[in-house]
Amino acid sequence: MPALENFTPFAATDFLSLTKEGEECLVLVVAGSFALPPAGRATHAPLAVCEKQPKPATTDTYWGEPDKSSLRDESQSAYTRPGTDVLLHGQAWAPRGRKVTRAQVAVRVGTLEKRAAVFGTRVWYHGLMGLSASDALPFESVPLRYEYAFGGATASGQEARNPVGRGFYASAKEALEKPLPSIEAPEALVRGWADRPPPCGFGPVARHWQPRLGWAGTYDSAWVEKRAPLWPRDFDERFFHAAPDGLRASTHLQGGEPVVLEGVSPDGPLAFHLPTHRLLARCTFAGRREKRRMVLDTVLVEPDEGRLVLTWRAMFPAHRQLATHAVSTVRRLLPGEDTP
Repeated sequence: MPALENFTPFAATDFLSLTKEGEECLVLVVAGSFALPPAGRATHAPLAVCEKQPKPATTDTYWGEPDKSSLRDESQSAYTRPGTDVLLHGQAWAPRGRKVTRAQVAVRVGTLEKRAAVFGTRVWYHGLMGLSASDALPFESVPLRYEYAFGGATASGQEARNPVGRGFYASAKEALEKPLPSIEAPEALVRGWADRPPPCGFGPVARHWQPRLGWAGTYDSAWVEKRAPLWPRDFDERFFHAAPDGLRASTHLQGGEPVVLEGVSPDGPLAFHLPTHRLLARCTFAGRREKRRMVLDTVLVEPDEGRLVLTWRAMFPAHRQLATHAVSTVRRLLPGEDTP
């Protein structure tokens, strides 16, 4: 089994995997937790490293029962990720905790930006021209989870993009006195019960949800006969992205990007810069030593916990060489030190 020496102040793990081509590889993952600054004022000071450093997730966890709730944390089991995922665990808060019927949430990380309009509970009722939405009830906070975004399931089917949401109905009769989504994209607000807008969320999208599932490839009889258990030949590595639309960077973030979060704290916006730690991974096999800079491929912001978690990854080819693996190490690059 792999041996890993961690010389960073963060948590690290390693695991074996297979690439799209079916070749063995060794993957190193480091998760660094940082303390968020107070809300309400911007800061340019470096974020402090948390005393506790939770290890990278090794299993999927959900907010409730796996088949009835949305994904909370995905196992760090991917051998690669083409770019950087930005994820948010938190709530939409009314300013200063004073109840409102509508609020705005915005997440900006570097050039990425995603917004949401958040409403208090509304239901469909009989109006003059058919079903109309009721006035929204006042709220202090609304969890930013897919359970509150457009989606759901009926006796005749489910919304493949978000089967645990609300607002997906097969008929006006079924929609009557049932809730509308509370989290919506400002450019695609629900106007009628039959609308089918894209679900608006900030957390990870489960592997079996669309459009992510569409990148997994084709699992047909030909795959069973000629390819299983390897990835299908039309497998797209974008499948490893868990972030929703708008929060996936096509290339890896470098650290230092500005971050602005609006509407996720009752005390005002959060504004800071991503930490700029550079990490180096090294693997030693019999007769071969290889090193490379780790890439930042996940940014998780948890305002209610006062925490930012960055995840770095490096993959080393090891086809038919795993038995000769001696040791792997991860460390921080020194200021001015060249990267491989």
